[in-house]
Amino acid sequence: MRRTASAAAVMAMTAALLPIPATLSPVAAEPENEESVPPIVVDRITPDAIDEDSTLRVSGEVTNDTDASVEDVTVRIRYSRRSFDTREEMDEFATGDGRQPDTEGPEKEFKGALEPDQGLEYSLSTPAEDLDLGSYGVYPMVVEALDGDGERLGAQYTFLPYTGNDDVDELDLAWVWPLMDEPQRADDDTFLSEDLHSSVAEEGRLGRLLAAGAQTPLSFDPGDEDLVDELGLEEEEPSEDDPSPDPESPTAEESPDEASPGDEPTEDDATEEDAPPSPEASASVEDGATEAPDAPEETEEGANNVPTRTEGVPITWAVDPGTMDDVLRIAVEEHDVLEDLLEVPGGAEPERHQRAADVPAQVWLREARRVLPADTVVTTPYANADLVALLRNDLHVDADASLTLAQEAVRRSLAMEPDSRYAFPARGLMDENVQQLYASHDAHRFILRESAMPTASWLSTTPTAQAPLAAGEDDEEDPFALVADAGLTEVLSMPSHGPGESALALQRFAAETAMIAAENVDDDRVVVAAPPAGWDPGTELASGVLEATEDLPWLSPARLDEVEPPSQDGQEETRSELRYPDRAAEQELGSGYLGEVEDVSRDVRLFNSILVGDSDPFRPAIVRLESVYWREREALAGATRSVVGQSVQDRMQDVRVIPGEPVTLASSTGITGVLVANDLEDESVYVHLSIYSENAERLGIGTYTSDFQIAPGAKTTVYVPLSARINGTTAVHVSLQNSNGEPISPQDTVIQVNATGLGTQALLISGIGLLILIAALAPRALRKWARRQAAKAKASEEGDPDRDDRGDRDEDDETEEEPGDGEDAKSEQDAKDTEPEGTSRSEDSSDSEGESAPEDGEPGEDRSNDGDTRA
Repeated sequence: MRRTASAAAVMAMTAALLPIPATLSPVAAEPENEESVPPIVVDRITPDAIDEDSTLRVSGEVTNDTDASVEDVTVRIRYSRRSFDTREEMDEFATGDGRQPDTEGPEKEFKGALEPDQGLEYSLSTPAEDLDLGSYGVYPMVVEALDGDGERLGAQYTFLPYTGNDDVDELDLAWVWPLMDEPQRADDDTFLSEDLHSSVAEEGRLGRLLAAGAQTPLSFDPGDEDLVDELGLEEEEPSEDDPSPDPESPTAEESPDEASPGDEPTEDDATEEDAPPSPEASASVEDGATEAPDAPEETEEGANNVPTRTEGVPITWAVDPGTMDDVLRIAVEEHDVLEDLLEVPGGAEPERHQRAADVPAQVWLREARRVLPADTVVTTPYANADLVALLRNDLHVDADASLTLAQEAVRRSLAMEPDSRYAFPARGLMDENVQQLYASHDAHRFILRESAMPTASWLSTTPTAQAPLAAGEDDEEDPFALVADAGLTEVLSMPSHGPGESALALQRFAAETAMIAAENVDDDRVVVAAPPAGWDPGTELASGVLEATEDLPWLSPARLDEVEPPSQDGQEETRSELRYPDRAAEQELGSGYLGEVEDVSRDVRLFNSILVGDSDPFRPAIVRLESVYWREREALAGATRSVVGQSVQDRMQDVRVIPGEPVTLASSTGITGVLVANDLEDESVYVHLSIYSENAERLGIGTYTSDFQIAPGAKTTVYVPLSARINGTTAVHVSLQNSNGEPISPQDTVIQVNATGLGTQALLISGIGLLILIAALAPRALRKWARRQAAKAKASEEGDPDRDDRGDRDEDDETEEEPGDGEDAKSEQDAKDTEPEGTSRSEDSSDSEGESAPEDGEPGEDRSNDGDTRA
C-alpha cells in the first residue's frame, strides 16, 4: 500500500508530543542498573521526525565519571546539513567513525563545579528552520558534553530524520513478534533453572513482550479463580463412556492372558492386583500435560467466533512451541528444578528442589489466549530444532517430529490453531531439504533472515521482502519467502535497559525506516521487521517501535498474512537464490553430538517398544536436545543429555520383576509365583517374561504365561511350574523383554530354587518297610491267639475249672516270661498237642520236672547223662 502524508499531518503528530521542560539543577546520578552510567545520557529526542515547522528538543543528563571536579560544563548539539546517502553510511557513523558533523547547534553552559559522581540534567531546543536542513532525509547528529577547557567529557551519536515540506512515500512495514526462549527442560518434569518462572512474570522478558505486542492493557492479577480449572489445564477425568475399569470392581483384576493378543486366558496363569484406570483416563504430561481445550464455539452462521484486532499495529506472533509447552508445564502442577547443573561433579546426581504450579505462568497463558487469536500466529519447529543438521545426519524422523509436535503444542498451550501456511525455520535459515520437509507439511510461505536470501549484488537499495523460491514437483502453491530486514533486526537488538538506551534505539529505528522509505524505488515494497528469537527489549523500546510504526509519516502498518506473493511477470530478481550460509553450517550441531543424542534415542525406542499404543513420551525431550540453542552451549548440552538419559533408564526400571524369597521344593514338582510391577503412572505396558534355569538337567521350567499387558500402577503375578530331577540349589533367571526379545533391564532377577524332593522318597520307603514288618508279624500273633483259645476250649470240655484258672494264669505268666522260657513253653505245649489221649499222668509229672530242670542248670545244658529219655 502506498499513500502520501502532508506536512500538516506531521505537525499534528508533533503537537501531540509533550515537550520536556528544561531543568538546570544538579542531581545525583542513580543508575538503573549496576553498570556505570555514561558521561552523557540522551533520555529523549522529540519529535522522532521533524519538519520545517517543528521544534527539536533533546533532554538528558550529564554525569562526572572522573575522580576530580569538572568546571563549567557545556552541553551542545553538532549536526551536518548533508544527509546520509546509504544505510551503510549510517552504520559507520553510529560507531563514531566516518564523516563527523561540522555544524554547531544549540548549546547550554553550566557555570560552577560538577563534583565526581554528581550529575546535572539538561534540555536543549531549537526551531527546525534554524537548522537550515535541506530536503527529506536522515541527518547525523551528536549530543556531547565539554568541560571548561573544551575537552570532550562524552558524546552520543544519533540521527535526525527530516521530512521538510516533501510528500513522503509510505513504506509498508509488517511485524513478526517473537515469543521464544531457549529450551528450559531436560525431561518432562525437570527444569534446568528458574529462568522461565521469572520470564513469564509481569516484569519478565516474556511478560513484557506479551504486554507490548498486545497493545492493550493486560491484567497480571491472578484473581480469586482457580486458573488451572478455568483454563482447562488439568488432565481430563475419565468419561462415563470410558471403558477403563473401576479399581474397586471385579473387572479391575485382569489376568495377563486377557491382555495378551494371542493367548487363551486361564484363571490359574496369573492375577493382577491394584489395577488403576486405563491410560485413556489420564494424559501424559510429557505428551502435553493436558488435553487441548475445546475449539471455539461456532456462531449461528457456522463461523468460528475468532477475535480480530481492532486497534494498534497488526503483528504476527512467532512462537516457539517448545517454549509454550514449557510455560504450560510449570503452570499445571509441581515440577523439579535443578540447581547449578554445570557445577555437578562427574558421576554425581544434580541437586534439585520441587516447585509448585506457577501462578504467573497460569496468568501469562490466560492473557496469551486472550490476545494472540486476534493476530496471525506462526511457529518455529518445536524447541527451534536444528532441521538442517538433523536432515544432514539422516535423522528424518526427529525432524518430522519437530514440526508435528509444534502444531500439537500450540493447540494444548494456546488453545488455537497456528497458521500452517507459514514456516519459520530456526534462526530464519534453511536449505532445500528443509524447504521440502516444510512443503510436506503444507507450508509455502517462509519467514527467513536476510542472510538466507541476500540482496542482489547489483542492487544498492532495499528490496521488498517477498522473494520467490524454487517449487517442488508436489507443491500445490508457489512457495515464496518473506525476508526480514537485517538492518532493522540489528537496530532492534540494540541495548535498551540502561539510561538513555531506549531513546537512542528508537531514534535509530526511525532513521533506518526513513532511509528505506527515502530510497528512490518506484515499486511498492513491504519490509518485514523481525527481532531476534531471544529479544529482550526494555518496555519503552518494545512499545515505542509499535507506536512509531503507527505515527511516523513514512510508515504504514501491514498484516503479514495480507502480503501478496511476488510478481511472476519476469521482473529481475532482487535477491539471491536460497542458500545456507557457510558460517551457519560451521556452527550447526555436529554428527558427534547428534550421535550421542541418538544413543539416548535408542534407549527411548526400547522403552517405547513396551508401551501400549503409539505413545512416545520422550520424543519432546529428544527434540529439545536437538535445538539450535545447544550450538554454543556444549557443556550445558552434555549435562542436559545426561539428565535425559538417566530419566529414560529410571522410567524403564519402573517396569520390573519384584525379587522374591528363595523357593524350596518339598517334592519333585511345584509352582512358584513371579511378581511383575508397572510403576509407570500414565502408561500401560506389554512385556514378554523370560525365565530359564541355570541347570536345565537339574531343574526344569514348565509352561507359563509369557506375554501380557499391565495397566499403569498395577502388579501381575505369573505362576511358573517347576520340576526337579536332582536335589540341590539351582539359580533361575527372570527378565522382562519387549516383543522382539530385547531385554529392558541390563541385569536379570535371580531366584534360588532348593529341591528337597528326594528326602521325602526316603521317608516313603521307610514307611513301606514298616508296613511289610507289620504284615509279617501279624500271622504269628494270630496263631498264638488261636492256640490260647483252643486250650481254653479244651479245658472247658474236660470240666476242670482249675485248668481254666491255670490256663488264665499261664496266659498271664507268658507275658512276663523271658524269650527263652517262652520258646520252651511253646515246645512243651506243642508236644502235648501231639501226644495220644492215653498218656499217663506220671509222664505229665516227669514233664513238669523236666520243665523246671533249666532253672537248676545252665540254659541249654545237655541232660542225657541223667537218663532223661525225652525227645
